[in-house]
Amino acid sequence: MSSTSNSSGALSRQQKNHSILSIPIVYALAFPPHLYAFARGMTASNYTYSNTVPRANLDLLKSKLPEATWQSLARAQGAHLNALEGFPLFAGAMIAGNYAKLSPNDLNFAAAEYICARVVYTALYMTTKSEAWSYLRTGVYAWSLAAPIWILWKAGKKIRDQSVDLKEL
Repeated sequence: MSSTSNSSGALSRQQKNHSILSIPIVYALAFPPHLYAFARGMTASNYTYSNTVPRANLDLLKSKLPEATWQSLARAQGAHLNALEGFPLFAGAMIAGNYAKLSPNDLNFAAAEYICARVVYTALYMTTKSEAWSYLRTGVYAWSLAAPIWILWKAGKKIRDQSVDLKEL
């Protein structure tokens, strides 16, 4: 946190904005499940897991791997793809929030909340084996969507409220 002087001469605290820095962090969160799936797939398949056509590996190895191993790999791949699918919404929200000049507190809170939700979601995605727990995972997924949607809503309202009425021109 940095200190700045206000008009009365007293020091005030200005919150640093970490929201743009959170974008590469969120992107990086997509790769641990992928690396896990690749490493486990290689060892489980006796190194026949191929990097040549990686998206076909699960289909090709389904009949060659124990069902529990295949399901673990499928969950890891799903967690990886889901993180990549959610990334544009998050990145767009952080960019829109900064463009609209939302408060650093709001942006930082939303970024931290999203990161926490995604870590919990990924852990649940990779470990959930029952229908009952899958609903908790879905709830955490909804929680993760709330943060960027909230920022997009706030940014949209702020930009709308600051827009110039064309009749005034």
